[in-house]
Amino acid sequence: MSEDELVFYAKAGFDGKSGGACPFCQRCLLLLHLKGLKFGVVYVNLARPPKDFRSRGFSRVPAIWDGEQGLDTPDDIVAYVDSHWPKPDLSCDDPEAEIAVKNLFSRFCFFVKEVSKDSGPLRTELERFDAYLQRGKHRFVRSDDLCHLDCEVLPKLHHLRVALAALKGFQLSSGLSGIWRYLHAAYSNDAFVKTCPSDQEIVLHWADRPDTPNLSREKHALLTRQEPKFSFDVPAFAKPMLLRD
Repeated sequence: MSEDELVFYAKAGFDGKSGGACPFCQRCLLLLHLKGLKFGVVYVNLARPPKDFRSRGFSRVPAIWDGEQGLDTPDDIVAYVDSHWPKPDLSCDDPEAEIAVKNLFSRFCFFVKEVSKDSGPLRTELERFDAYLQRGKHRFVRSDDLCHLDCEVLPKLHHLRVALAALKGFQLSSGLSGIWRYLHAAYSNDAFVKTCPSDQEIVLHWADRPDTPNLSREKHALLTRQEPKFSFDVPAFAKPMLLRD
């Protein structure tokens, strides 16, 4: 990569070379793809980061380097990209949507980390977001195209779906029809699919964090040997019906 090339640093997977699971990294990757930018990607194992990552003053991912300037917080990266490449406009001025998702990720984290063993608060937030989505008329929050809020919410929602099923036996209810349609729209979007980590990476990401259910050595090793799996399936009702001529 040339010195002045736009470089994005993301979490490395369990092999230390390919992409890992980090909803904040995927948020920024989605942004770069939707803006149509040319950029290089470097996957970083924070235990053994590459020299240029350290020399540029980074200590965490996601991070971005643009010539002589570097940023390593998601909100700063989004603001920087928006200010330098304003088109397409991905802004989302919808206070109702922001309120609907405000506590969803924190409730997921409390439950998966076993800070709370009660799934009730998480279910409440899922139902709140589902009710908002069911009132909408579009595939995504703002329109039929992804916006900033979608880029933030969808990676977290997909992590929630995959990690809780594997680690807690928690399944998204079939009654959450708005959420399932929203996920189906994401799974049908090229940028989301291209930037989405495998199920195995998502499970390992959360299982290796403090206070989460531990995987046995055998299960952990098995996940690293399996062919990558991607849970992009949805209930039949979430798929739009195709009308025949």
